[in-house]
Amino acid sequence: MSFERLNIVLKEISSSNSYLSIENLIEEYFFNKNLHLTSIEQEKLVRLCLRKLSDWFNQTPEQIKQIKIHFHKYFIQTPFLLKQKQLIDLLLNQLKISFNDFFSFLLIDLYEKNYQKLLYELENDLDIGFIIHLPDRISNIFMTNIPICFQSKKFFHRLSQYIQQQLINIHYPNMIAQVDTNVNFLSQLVHRAAKLGYTEYIWRPLYKNLFVKKCLNDSLWLRLAQYFLLEPIDDILLYTIEHGNANILDLFLSDRIIHLPLLETYLIDRLIFSKQLSIDTLRTILIYLTMSINRLEKCFENVFKRYLQLWSQENFIRFSSNNQHLYICQSIAICLSFNKQIKLNNDKDTIIICVLNGIRIHLESTFDYIRRRGQVIAELIIQHSQLFLQSNQLQFDTYDKNHPEVQMLKNLAEINQTLNDRQLSDDEHQEIIVKKEPVVSISEKATSSTNTIILHDASIDDDDDDVDSEFESYDYSHDRVKSDVEKPAYIRTCLANLIATDKIPQLESALNMLPSLIEMYKIECEEVALELVRILLNYNSTFDIENFQELQLNGLITLCQNYPLLISDYLCKQFYEKNYTLNQRSLILKIIQETAKKLSQIDHIQTKIQNELFISDEDEDEDDDNNNNDNDSWRSIINKRLKLKTKYKIKNHSEKKIFFKENYFGNIVGHFFYPLISFIDKSTPHLSLIDGDNDYLLLCELLACLGRLWTDRI
Repeated sequence: MSFERLNIVLKEISSSNSYLSIENLIEEYFFNKNLHLTSIEQEKLVRLCLRKLSDWFNQTPEQIKQIKIHFHKYFIQTPFLLKQKQLIDLLLNQLKISFNDFFSFLLIDLYEKNYQKLLYELENDLDIGFIIHLPDRISNIFMTNIPICFQSKKFFHRLSQYIQQQLINIHYPNMIAQVDTNVNFLSQLVHRAAKLGYTEYIWRPLYKNLFVKKCLNDSLWLRLAQYFLLEPIDDILLYTIEHGNANILDLFLSDRIIHLPLLETYLIDRLIFSKQLSIDTLRTILIYLTMSINRLEKCFENVFKRYLQLWSQENFIRFSSNNQHLYICQSIAICLSFNKQIKLNNDKDTIIICVLNGIRIHLESTFDYIRRRGQVIAELIIQHSQLFLQSNQLQFDTYDKNHPEVQMLKNLAEINQTLNDRQLSDDEHQEIIVKKEPVVSISEKATSSTNTIILHDASIDDDDDDVDSEFESYDYSHDRVKSDVEKPAYIRTCLANLIATDKIPQLESALNMLPSLIEMYKIECEEVALELVRILLNYNSTFDIENFQELQLNGLITLCQNYPLLISDYLCKQFYEKNYTLNQRSLILKIIQETAKKLSQIDHIQTKIQNELFISDEDEDEDDDNNNNDNDSWRSIINKRLKLKTKYKIKNHSEKKIFFKENYFGNIVGHFFYPLISFIDKSTPHLSLIDGDNDYLLLCELLACLGRLWTDRI
């Protein structure tokens, strides 16, 4: 059709105010095949008609009904050259401009009746994004009133059914007939939907209703399932593990983990060591790794060694959270339940050193839960790993054997996991039964048998107010709640309270009493001074204690002031050691500066000199006036001062001798200064003051500290 003729038709439609005037023209252009409209021309015609519908609806109800019937026929029955996704786009664009129920009806009916055609066209065009993002586009337009067919659950469940039909009716018969077939589009649909969070709706029906049932006895279905799981490897596989068991995992993956580095990386590096999986999921993966000799030797033993190495790393113990540390301990306990399969003779010496180092690090921790778990895991390793001659060679009596964590870890290590593999989860979610807590009954002047809250309004003229009004009121704003915590009386008791970080009141009391106890028991404290410094320096939490940082700093300064040679050597070495944060290194510099200030007694000397040099002249004037001018009255003195325009008279006094005190800090300043400056230009992986890009602030603090040390020695 010529371009001029089409423009005339479009202008005629655009200028019309009534649908009846152009009804025959529109019907001709929609259904007459002899006109040979191109897809672009059809798109222009449809877009214009959709835009004019709102004007044509200004008719009688019967005429509006006739218009809707006609346009429904045009959209559903017209042999368009336009693809279904183009028609859907036209309707969505018009809905954005003017929301109309009829457009919504056309969109839903077009989608429902031409669903197969839409998917065929998208598969031929390899257009995955359109169908995957269609629910989001619909929800952005319809907001809360989303049609049921476009709601995520319904939409992706239907897409899953379409994939099942394609596999059953087309691809599986092609595989039987040895005809090339391509399921890449269907697989990509599943993975793209899973990335958007719709795994439950699109993969679960495929996995439970198709692959699990057919793969057990049919190798062709197994090949299809493996293609969906491993092309590519993503959270579809994780969902299968979470809702399956080791037998299903062994069926789908077999020994592919040995030959596919990506699969090994995903299962071991990304899932086992990067995610905090549930115990059931972790157990499923570990059982799968032990179901084959090849997997056991290449994968499982390496996983167990990595767990032990992680468990014995000081960095992990210092910076891991409570949940992370518990998860690693649980993982080691589960691995130990396969003690009959573990053969670690080749790396026996390395593992023993690793275990002993882990025991030491856990016992040195200031956290009770870390020490407790370290002792339990150490006993279990020696008992189950067959690395030591006697299984009961190591026994700890310093932790509660009946603690829930202890029982849980021992149970994980003793269960025969191969006989405890879980069953497949059901298709439908089980409703979570929420236990209702009883409602506490609060009542005044009355009791109620029901679980309701009864509140009584207090009248303004209450009898109690009249009774209390005769008593004198007191100011309680400065009162403090009397603490029931007993203050530590000895340095060893204080040390124990500082270690018990789970008992906050005792810890706070110990921090407050530590400086005074150090002064009282200087000889006894010297034996545990380094231990106290290590505990105080390694606190990585404020424990919700008021003025915690100030208490921590005061305790460290008091220790360094009383034992300068011992503590300074330790602090200066620790400043350049690894496993310390920038805040901790900055704290070390602060301790050294404040200690130097106290040892040199600069403040005290300066204050004494100032007091001797700048004695108040007013007192001298009063003494002189009393001695020399006893006969003058106070009025005459004021008049004289006003005339002189000054408040005091300058008199010559004999110079007073100033007694200077020896600065003893100069004798020991080298023990602070030289260890700090000796490694300032050395670059290490964990600290680089000169060449590093991130440690320049710490370098400035260090230089300032060295300058103050040099000044304080004078």
